[in-house]
Amino acid sequence: MKHIYFFSLLFSISCITKAQETLTFSSYNGNTTTLTATTATVNDEITIVFEDQDIINNFYSDGQTFIHMYGGLDTDSGSFQGAPGFSDLASQPQLTLVPTDTDVNAGPNTYSITINLAQLYTGVPNGTMVYGFNLLFQNQFGGGGNNQTVDFYINLVDAEKDSTLSTTDNNIKNASVKVISNELLINNYNGDLNIKVYDILGKIVDNNANIQINNSYKHALDLPKNNIYIVVLETKDMTKTFKVLL
Repeated sequence: MKHIYFFSLLFSISCITKAQETLTFSSYNGNTTTLTATTATVNDEITIVFEDQDIINNFYSDGQTFIHMYGGLDTDSGSFQGAPGFSDLASQPQLTLVPTDTDVNAGPNTYSITINLAQLYTGVPNGTMVYGFNLLFQNQFGGGGNNQTVDFYINLVDAEKDSTLSTTDNNIKNASVKVISNELLINNYNGDLNIKVYDILGKIVDNNANIQINNSYKHALDLPKNNIYIVVLETKDMTKTFKVLL
C-alpha cells in the first residue's frame, strides 16, 4: 500500500526541487529596503516580488504591466558588479504584473520575476565570493525622477559564484523521456544524472548512477512489455518523474 501511495504522488508531481526562496519588497513608498535570504545563494533560483504602494508618486508604475530590474552582484570588488548599462533597458530583466493584480491603474501594483543571478551576471567570474544583490527598478521611461526606485539590497547567503551549479540543476526541467522499442531515450539535458526505473508497485527495476549526458542519451531496457513504469531523473537537488508505457 505504501508503494501505491508513493507512486500516486509521483504521477501528480512531475518535478520536485529544493525550496525556491521568494523575497518580497512590499508597500514601496520611496524608502530603501534590505531583505535577508534564508537559504538562497547567488547560484540558486529565486523569486523577487515588488509591490508599489503609491503608483503615481515615488515610483511611477501607473499603467505599467511590467517594470525593469537594474542590478548587480555585491562582491569584494564593490556593489553592482556585472550590471548592464543603466539606460539599456533591453538588457535588464523584466518583472511582470502578477496575475492576481487585475487593475494596473489602481495601486498597489505588484510585479514578480524568477531569476538565477549566477546565470544572469556572467560577466562576474566564477569563483568570486558573492555577498548580496544590489538592485533598483525602472519603468519603461528609464531612469530619473520617479521613473526609478531608490536602491534595494538582498543579503544572500555568502557563496562563491558558480553558474554550473544552477545550469545543471535547472535544465533538468527541459529534459524529455521516451521509450521506443524497449529503449529509453533522454533528450535536452547536459550533465550528470541518476536514472531509476520503477514498476507500478514501487520496485526498482533499472538503476544507473552518475551518467554523463551530452544533450541526449540512449539506454536499453530489458523489461516486460505492455506495462507502466516510472522513470525518475535525479540530480543532487532536483528530481523529475515520467510515466511511460513499454
